[in-house]
Amino acid sequence: AGFGHAKDIVIAEVNADDHRDLGTKFGIQGFPTLKFFPKGGDVKTPEDYTKGRDLESLSDFVREKTGIVPLIKKPASYVTALDYAKFKDVALDESKFVLVEFYAPWCGHCKTLAPIYEQLSQVFQNDDNVVIANYDASDDSKIKGEYPIQGFPTLLAFPAGKDVEHIEYDGSRGLEDLVAFVNEHAGTQRTTEGLLDQSAGRLEALDAIARKYIAASKAQRTKLIAKAKATADKAKDKTQAKFAKYYLKVMEKMASASDFASKEAERLSNIVKSGAVSASKLDGFTIRQNVLNVFLGKSEPVEVKKEEEEVKAADRAKDEL
Repeated sequence: AGFGHAKDIVIAEVNADDHRDLGTKFGIQGFPTLKFFPKGGDVKTPEDYTKGRDLESLSDFVREKTGIVPLIKKPASYVTALDYAKFKDVALDESKFVLVEFYAPWCGHCKTLAPIYEQLSQVFQNDDNVVIANYDASDDSKIKGEYPIQGFPTLLAFPAGKDVEHIEYDGSRGLEDLVAFVNEHAGTQRTTEGLLDQSAGRLEALDAIARKYIAASKAQRTKLIAKAKATADKAKDKTQAKFAKYYLKVMEKMASASDFASKEAERLSNIVKSGAVSASKLDGFTIRQNVLNVFLGKSEPVEVKKEEEEVKAADRAKDEL
C-alpha cells in the first residue's frame, strides 16, 4: 500500500504451491521467498531479497532500488521504549506485568520479531496492568551484567507483585504463543485479535445459577435470583461485584421478558458490528455478551481460575454493565 501511488512499481505475490513450474523456474526452495525484478532488467535473473521482513526494511529496500519514497502511515505504537534510567521504574513496577524484549538494531531475528511484538503490544493496549516494552541492549553493559542477556532477542517477563523473580521466555516467537504467555502470567484473557475471550467477566458460581435459571419455573426463578444476589454480595472486589450485578440484571429482565437475553445479545452484536463502539468500551460489550451467552446455553463452562486472575480479568471494562 505504501507504493500504491507509484505506477512503475508492482508489489506481487505468487502461490508457488499451486504454480510449481514457476517456483521451479526461479529456484524457490522455501517460503516466503522474495525476489526483486528491476525495471528493464533480465526477468530470468531477479535479485534475491535477503534483508528484514519488517515493513521498514522492505520499504527501505524498494526505495533504494527505485528512488521512490513510500507513503506509509505507521500505526500507533504501544511498545514502551526503555533504557537503563527508565528500566527499574517500569519493569519493576509491582502493580504491573511487564514483558521486555532486549534487542540489538543489527539483529536479524530482532527485525523479524519487531512486527509481531508490535502486534502483541496492540493486543494488550487496553490492559493497564500490562506493559509491552523493548530495550536496545546492544552496547549496554550495565543491564547485561544484571540480567541473563546472552543473545538477541532476549525476552524477560517481570510479573506483578513484590520480590517476584523474572521469567525468561523461551517459547515460540509467534503471536499466538506470546499472547498465551502474557495471559498466563498477567491474568489477562485476550485473544490474538485483542478481544476478551469467552470466559472474561464470567463467574463460575453465577454461571451455575444461570444455567438452572434457564429451565426453572417462576417460583424457582425467584429463589434463584435470591441465591444469585447472596452470591453477588460475597464478591471480594469491585470488578467481580460489577460482573455479578449484570447476571442479576439479566435474571430480573428475563423474569418479565423471557426473550430478553436473545434480543439483548442481538442488539449488542449489531452495535459492535456497526463499528460504533470505541476500543476502550469494547471490553464491556464483550463481557455482557459472554454473560448473555450463558443464559442462551451457548457457552462452555469456564475453567476454575486462581482468585487473583479473576480479579484482574477485564479490569479495563469501566463502562456500566
